[in-house]
Amino acid sequence: MTRRNGMLGQRAIKLIATVLAFGMIAGIGAPYLLQAGFALWTVLLLVLVVLAVPVVAVLYSERSRR
Repeated sequence: MTRRNGMLGQRAIKLIATVLAFGMIAGIGAPYLLQAGFALWTVLLLVLVVLAVPVVAVLYSERSRR
C-alpha cells in the first residue's frame, strides 16, 4: 500500500512546514522575546514544541512504513 505523495498527506506537510517556519522566526527572535518581557519558560516551551514536530513526523512516517 503506497501513497503517491509520500508517507504524509499534503495537509500534514503544510502544517509541518508552517510550524517549522514559525519556529525559525521564534528561534531567531528568542532573545528579543526575552527582552520584550516574555517568560523564559514560554520561549523554551515554544522552542521544544517546534523541535518536537519534525521528530514526531519522522516517527509517524517510520511507523506507518512498516
